[in-house]
Formats: sequence, structure tokens, C-alpha cells
Amino acid sequence: MRSQNDAAFHLRMAALVVLSMFGEQLATNHLPNWSSPRIGVITFVLGMLWVGLFAWQHGTAQQDRIRVLEHKLDGLADRIDQLEEERRARRALPPM
Repeated sequence: MRSQNDAAFHLRMAALVVLSMFGEQLATNHLPNWSSPRIGVITFVLGMLWVGLFAWQHGTAQQDRIRVLEHKLDGLADRIDQLEEERRARRALPPM
């Protein structure tokens, strides 16, 4: 499920990936001792970081959602118990 913060997160990470690609090109042209693999280590690491952070964000959101649902379920269970007690009290014989 998407949250409102997903777009900002992905835009920031995409900007970092694009900047890292340009940075690697500049480093190759201007630093004589710079040697980077063809896949680009910086870009690869940022991509893996992107995936990891998104998974962490999604997992945290799921945990929060589960906590809220458990709290609601506990409240509903308490309400059901109260209603059952009220029903038993109404159906019980009056005191003698």
C-alpha cells in the first residue's frame, strides 16, 4: 500500500542515482587514478540502499498498521464482552 511519503522518497533517491552517474563520469574524466567497474559501484550501492530503505520503510509501515488493527480488535473484543454482559443481565431473573 502506498503512503504519501513514497513519492518524495523515490524522487530523492532517483536524484541521488542520477547524480552518482554524473559523478562517476566526471571522476573518470578528471581523476587520472580513478577506475570504476562498468556497472558503477556508487550507483550500484545507492540502488541497493534504495531497495533496502524502501523495504525497511514498507516493513515499518506494515508494523504500525498491524499495531493499530490489533488495538482496534482488542477494543472490539472488549465491547463485545460488555454487550454480552448487558444481554445476560437483561435476561436474568429479577432479584427476589
